[in-house]
Amino acid sequence: MNDSYSTVLSRAGRARDRRPLTPLFSVGYSAVLDPLTLITKRILIALALAIHLVTVGSLLRQPLGVHQQAGVPRFLTWRLYHDSVRAWGPAADFFAVYHAGVNAKTGLSIYRQHELHGGVTPYYYEYRYLPVLAYTFGRLVVMLPPEAAYRAWIVTLEGLFWSVLLIVFRGLLHSRPGFVSWIALVVATPFFLELHMGQFTFAAAALLVLGTWMAGRGAAGRRPAWLAGSAAMVAASIVLKVFPTVTLVAWVRRRDYRVALAAIIGMVALLTVPGFVSNPTSYYDFRDANFIALPGPGNFGFMYAMFLTLEHLGIVWSRQSWATTITVTAVLLLGATALAVLGARRRSLYAEAAVLLLAQFVTSYQVWEHHVSAALLAGGLLMLSILGRDTDLTARDGSDADRVNNRYAWTLACLLVLLALPTPYAIVDPNPRFWSFTDRMMVQWSKALPTAGLYVLGLGWLLRRGVAWPRRHT
Repeated sequence: MNDSYSTVLSRAGRARDRRPLTPLFSVGYSAVLDPLTLITKRILIALALAIHLVTVGSLLRQPLGVHQQAGVPRFLTWRLYHDSVRAWGPAADFFAVYHAGVNAKTGLSIYRQHELHGGVTPYYYEYRYLPVLAYTFGRLVVMLPPEAAYRAWIVTLEGLFWSVLLIVFRGLLHSRPGFVSWIALVVATPFFLELHMGQFTFAAAALLVLGTWMAGRGAAGRRPAWLAGSAAMVAASIVLKVFPTVTLVAWVRRRDYRVALAAIIGMVALLTVPGFVSNPTSYYDFRDANFIALPGPGNFGFMYAMFLTLEHLGIVWSRQSWATTITVTAVLLLGATALAVLGARRRSLYAEAAVLLLAQFVTSYQVWEHHVSAALLAGGLLMLSILGRDTDLTARDGSDADRVNNRYAWTLACLLVLLALPTPYAIVDPNPRFWSFTDRMMVQWSKALPTAGLYVLGLGWLLRRGVAWPRRHT
């Protein structure tokens, strides 16, 4: 890179880095010119906060085992989701880790479906995570009774949620499409389902977002401690759930990040490899727990929507043909996306991480509705990049005309609103067996299309300035 150009970027970046954080209820984008804008903005923020907090409060009040009881309190939006109407809960996913922690404590296989002293964990789904999670987080949560541990996890997820919204995504409040996106994130229905299930997808994505934000600020100010903290957060996100691994491609092309990248890989290897080496059967247990099975109701992924559409057109799927389709699609799309990220003239860590994450969701064989909470965070990162608020210094390498970015931003905001809204599940028969083809398509594509739209929009924006050999930009 040209040295003088690098110096200009560095000075601009440091100046931008020193700007104080804007208060949440500050003037924002245009309220100086229009006082009514500030009033409207404050009212909308207050309404969104009220909806969010009331819903979370209702989640904290509902008892365990509501699927087995009638007339007990349910959380505010429970009728909107397949998983809260027809599946075990609340906390069925959280209790998978709790159950693994119980088995780790008693010396049984963490992937075993039974406990040494049956009945410790009320109910649970199959444990499908890395062994290290059971021996660390699992052992920690079993120090509390199941219900108390679950409620503590809800509070933890809320803490992560507001850390992302108030630290990383605060910059969204400075433009109209960004403000719409911020409100959509606050009231997003997939996040409430994530809390109900006690899932870990949002936590992994939130740690990734915080780590990406810290990486940009650390590189901008030449602060090794920030980069070290970033590496620790990204490594934790990968250990928690493997899917954030795809975003490491965005770190490869940045010389300032390569030590942190090596640290991430080292920490992940140190935390995961010894568990498999000391107990080789755990590798096969982990692999078998995550095999590609034929999909079913509750899955809102793009690939499942394609599965149903092609099935309606006469394609007969077998487990082998489905697994092959998923594998080939993932290799081709993720590989092409990685090449696009490495070769793009435009450099934006936020946009690159978001596009890679969205490619992972588009190609995944299993995307439950609560997983959309992570796709929403990817959309938030993409919006920050389009608005020119990426902490990555080289993101601002000659941006598009404002009107072009404004079109991208408003399209992105509309897609985020669609992802935040509930699916049409509540207006069709609760049992998918009785759905017509129209009902099924209406429900299944409601999340798949906006997710794919986010990916296409992000990739298009990233490649808008063309491609070049990656080494010219490192």
